[in-house]
Amino acid sequence: MAEGQFQTKEEDKKDVGPLKDRGCTDIICILIFIIFLGGMGVIAYFAFTLGDPWRILNGYDSFGNTCGVKNTKPENVTATLAGRDMTDYPYLMYFDPTVMLPDSLNTLNTGETTPKEFSMMLCVKKCPDVNVYPVPVEGLGGDFYRMWTYNKYKNEGQDFCEYDFWTTYGEEVGKKMDEISELTGLSGLDDKFRDVNYISETSSGPCPKYVIKSDPILSRCIPMFEELSDEIKGYFGSTLINDLETKLNALLGTDVSASQVMQYAMADVMNSYREIAVMCGSSLIISFIIILLLGWIAQIMIYAISILAAVACIAGPAYFWYVWYQAKEALDKQTIKLESQIDNVETLMIYAIIITVICVVVLLLIIFLRSRVGLMVTLFKEAGFMVMRMIVILFTPIILALFILAWAALWSFVSGYIYTAGTATNLEFPREFTETVLSAAEKNITMVYYKDHDYIIWVWLYHLFGLYWGTEFFLACHEMAIAGAFCQFYWTRDKRKVSFPVLRGIWWVFRYHLGTVAFGSCIIAIIQLIRTILAYIQNKTKDSQSEIVKYLLMCLQCCLWCFEKVMKFINRNAYIYTAFKGSNFCTSCKKVFGLLMSNLVRVGVINCVGSFILFIGKFLVVMITGILGYFMLSKDEQIEYWAIPVLIASIFAFAVAHTFFSVYEIGIDTIFVCFAEDETKNDGTAGREYYMSKNLMQWVDNSSEALKNLKRKKGQQRAQAKAAKAGKSGEVDAKQTEQMYPSLEMDEK
Repeated sequence: MAEGQFQTKEEDKKDVGPLKDRGCTDIICILIFIIFLGGMGVIAYFAFTLGDPWRILNGYDSFGNTCGVKNTKPENVTATLAGRDMTDYPYLMYFDPTVMLPDSLNTLNTGETTPKEFSMMLCVKKCPDVNVYPVPVEGLGGDFYRMWTYNKYKNEGQDFCEYDFWTTYGEEVGKKMDEISELTGLSGLDDKFRDVNYISETSSGPCPKYVIKSDPILSRCIPMFEELSDEIKGYFGSTLINDLETKLNALLGTDVSASQVMQYAMADVMNSYREIAVMCGSSLIISFIIILLLGWIAQIMIYAISILAAVACIAGPAYFWYVWYQAKEALDKQTIKLESQIDNVETLMIYAIIITVICVVVLLLIIFLRSRVGLMVTLFKEAGFMVMRMIVILFTPIILALFILAWAALWSFVSGYIYTAGTATNLEFPREFTETVLSAAEKNITMVYYKDHDYIIWVWLYHLFGLYWGTEFFLACHEMAIAGAFCQFYWTRDKRKVSFPVLRGIWWVFRYHLGTVAFGSCIIAIIQLIRTILAYIQNKTKDSQSEIVKYLLMCLQCCLWCFEKVMKFINRNAYIYTAFKGSNFCTSCKKVFGLLMSNLVRVGVINCVGSFILFIGKFLVVMITGILGYFMLSKDEQIEYWAIPVLIASIFAFAVAHTFFSVYEIGIDTIFVCFAEDETKNDGTAGREYYMSKNLMQWVDNSSEALKNLKRKKGQQRAQAKAAKAGKSGEVDAKQTEQMYPSLEMDEK
């Protein structure tokens, strides 16, 4: 540790400043956390043994075969079509799109062995690019049309029927259909070749009732509604279309008629990746510039941000309404209106309304909180000075993001195995036919589904809690490390002698205080898990709840949300106190709670005004990025829906701005807690001098005497300096005075 850094031995005895001789805190908590991680490791081991995430990614058919990979037949399964090599069959096709479910297991209710709805699912080489309907062909043998068509496409490389159908009980049908080259030859065929003999009423095969043109989406063959609306309507009327649209809406969570819009939007994202990269890079530069300017000219920048935000709140909505008005006028003058043009105009109006509401709220806050901005100027100056002395601290959120992303990726990877960690089980399913020539054995089908283990719900709760605890653990480590770096600057007499504060802050956390971090993060994780369980209950019972129950659950959810926010606030300040006092979590909570309660008004101002100013900075970054994106993309004729790329870049810009400004937020909170502790332990008199700077001292009650002492000491410093130059010896030790009042040197600079 650098000489002169932190307090002297005498000051150590007075319980002032950061603790030099630290010890490990809350050891039992870090041991519990390590044991908990070991439990997650055990779950991951069994999940890797029993699960196969390719069943989620590629889908699996009605016989338990995962599409696109080579399968091995499970030992306890007797289905003859299980365990097939599907390497060349990467897509999952549904016989009945209205029963489009993620996998066979979801066709069963919990505890049941009979499907509530069923659609044969097969792995195919490519999704259907043709339409086959059960319609009579005028003047021909309509009753044989589908089997003849399926055989024709099978010969061309598209097989829509059950595996091995054409080589087993459908072999005779195939040979007969091979002899017929034209539709006219279907007339007069034997009844045993009729479609109804091989197409079940329950869409369970062996051949489908109809085939619809589909596109591969996430390895599933999804019918495109645009194709259906033109062709099926003439054959089936609106009933099937409405049924299909309703069920696909429930599955996909969106309007099926918007599928083409989504395709265009994704194409626009791909076509505008350069512009998106420019916007994202610009948001990084803009955020970094604002951070640097806040450190150099905090007062000017804070007022400038407020003024610019006020101007943006007026100009932004006005500009968006002007753009909407021009776009609407241009659209009204056109005779032929494209759907994309109409959507762009409607999107502009929605954006204009949202931005107007947000800007009005922001403008009102600027007006009513303008008198409180002065208090924050001092804190921003102090934080800015410290940030400039340890510029590397701005990049710590990037490291944090990498850790959290890695943890989320690992958690998701294991989740894929847990989700598929079921036991392959036979399921006998009787197929129903209007009439058929198939034998009783051929009518029945043995399919395969993966049955969940009885304890899977507890595994998921444990695993989900691990996600919350691990994420909060990383966030807490970052907060305490940043707080430790700021504490070193505040509690050091001579700021020039602070060395490697960020690295030392990180060292303190990992060497002494991981237990405290684990304790605090566990509390937040428990609250988040309870909120998740409550949200799950709300979702599952939303259709059966009375209005009173719904209201009570919403109130409980709101209370838990507020409780989580309060605990996060207490935790952050407890981490700050631990960072410079080295105390355990409970002691830090008790001490810092007393400090905050004795400075309740200041806490309110700092959290309201400070958070608001930081929000203005984030808002400014997003606005500039969004406007830049609009000018780059709105005139590009290759882009149909420019709003989507701009929205993506704006979300990224907010994430970047939030990441950079979070350092300032933690720094301001740390300086305030240190300031409150300094004010409590010291009074500015000889032997009890403040550590705070002169700028902060003006916010201390009864600080006039301390300021007079500072002024007197400042004169002594100057006199001593002159005496030293003249070779004379003064009565005051220059080195001691310099270390005691470094803030004077800061102010002069």
